[in-house]
Amino acid sequence: MSTQTVFLHQAIAQSFGLNATDTKCVDLILSHPVGSVTAGQLSAMTGLTTGAITHILDRLEKRQIIERVRDTRDRRRIFIRVNPQSLEPLMPQYEAIGKAFTDLVDQYSDEELQLICDYMEKASAVANQQLVNIAGGTRSRST
Repeated sequence: MSTQTVFLHQAIAQSFGLNATDTKCVDLILSHPVGSVTAGQLSAMTGLTTGAITHILDRLEKRQIIERVRDTRDRRRIFIRVNPQSLEPLMPQYEAIGKAFTDLVDQYSDEELQLICDYMEKASAVANQQLVNIAGGTRSRST
């Protein structure tokens, strides 16, 4: 299943002229509680080097998908925010995928879904811990 998911994300990203890492970084920014992150935070969340993150952000900024905004309290600090209008062309694809998965979920009872969710949460925790182990502890545990 993970292979199909990787290829699905790559196909969506390519249809928008990006790659899967770019779109996953956008997803991490959007899912952050504040709605913006610093490049350093994004590096910690992904385990990618700051140089790789800078390259990704430059590409996303060139496409006007993100913007860099100076902190009003500390002008040395720069936050990364997603431009929501830039994602509108992707919405039909994500809505279709969401509907397909909703149709799948509707085939299971609440008890079955609870078991599936329990497994997925535990499998995600195991995968994240293994990633931390492999990345040498440079990845944030909050992802």
